[in-house]
Amino acid sequence: MGTVVNRTPYDIWVNISRYIPRDVVETLYGVNRSFLKIATSTRYKALTFVKRDKRTKWLDPNIGYGALVREVTIEPWLVQPSLKPSHKKGARFWGFIWGLFDPHYVERQLNQRVQKRLKKDIRRFTDAISVMPNLTKYSLEWKETRQYHPELYRAFLSPVLCRVRTSLRSLSLNVPTEMLGSLAPVALPRLEHLGVELCTLKKSKVEIEHSFESFAVFVNNLFPTLESLSISTRVPSRSLKLDRFFWMMGSFPRLQSFSLSMPFDGVHLSSPSQVVEFLDKHRTTMRCLHFDTSRCSAETVVDPKLKYWIRDILTSLNTPYPRLETVYIEVRPIQSSLAPLMSFLKLHSQSLDSVTLTERALTYTEVKALLDALGAYESSHQLRQLRLNLKHLSPALLELLANRVPRLSHLELSFTEIMATAAHSGHAGTPAHSRQDEFVSSSSIQGINIALVY
Repeated sequence: MGTVVNRTPYDIWVNISRYIPRDVVETLYGVNRSFLKIATSTRYKALTFVKRDKRTKWLDPNIGYGALVREVTIEPWLVQPSLKPSHKKGARFWGFIWGLFDPHYVERQLNQRVQKRLKKDIRRFTDAISVMPNLTKYSLEWKETRQYHPELYRAFLSPVLCRVRTSLRSLSLNVPTEMLGSLAPVALPRLEHLGVELCTLKKSKVEIEHSFESFAVFVNNLFPTLESLSISTRVPSRSLKLDRFFWMMGSFPRLQSFSLSMPFDGVHLSSPSQVVEFLDKHRTTMRCLHFDTSRCSAETVVDPKLKYWIRDILTSLNTPYPRLETVYIEVRPIQSSLAPLMSFLKLHSQSLDSVTLTERALTYTEVKALLDALGAYESSHQLRQLRLNLKHLSPALLELLANRVPRLSHLELSFTEIMATAAHSGHAGTPAHSRQDEFVSSSSIQGINIALVY
């Protein structure tokens, strides 16, 4: 048995490992030499740092593990102030004396201790990054509800990016807004994917625009290589407006994917015109559009018309995008008319390969209208992926999809109730299937990957 294991080619072990969960593969380093190599590569391929982690010691250049790292995610931690108790009587005595004459002595000592630890953490992490020649994806995370050290974000932003500039292809930033201004002089000649999440808290409009001006320089310098741009905003962001940011954006000849996520009420966009103008610059290269929403703030009073920001953007995109293949649209507000959405889908029906509509639960009649808008009448239709949120799942609806889009390779349906008959106008229908029946019926459909969320 041992001879067979030892003679098995490394490539076969690699293929076997692909069917094993990653957390299990990381524990299989003792199986044989091949799995030692596979487990080590898996363990260090994607690293996440959320605390003072001694794993960076294993990234020493003499060990060589840094070359295995492809992805790094870091959420800077909070260093808690603490003083090590001294075992020397003289030190304790003089500390007591200093405390009598200087009420801020202990506080200063704590601050010095924190700064010393911060410098050690920064040095350890930046040294580790320096020995990652194959790092292609870097993510920096921030949670506005937690305390943080600005020193860590400043050290893990521009200085780190300059160290990995020649290999980095994907960058995800969620940092305090004032930190974005430091990116202006940074050049990333191979970056293809950029994701930015914005939360400006109570910063003024002037402060935000000042940061945006420098950040826009950084983004525009990516024009030779940028293929994907994702912008996300969240509350609380009292004075944030994206209009000027999109106004400052130039053209990106390779841009193929664009994503915009904002609070449902549209408070961060005064008008869709700047977004539409930006998108129209890339009409001939755009392949993917993604629009979704997040929770809004109950404290903010906005114009009720702004909540139609997704509808207004789709309505304004009245010229076909010839290469558009994928759309992800959150249908909000839920009670609004579907006419603008249907018109947009009809305009791009000849090129669409994947359609995802979320939030609004569609009826049988609305699904039929959707297929009409997509021009899905015959087997030659190119639609391959469809994800919908349904009010009811019924045999008639599944039959409709099978007849109108038989070439689907992936169908994902979310629903709240299963009906025995089509739940369209004029037929009430009654619940007839259990959760178990749902999966039994789906298993009989061949050649299609179906995911039902009940």
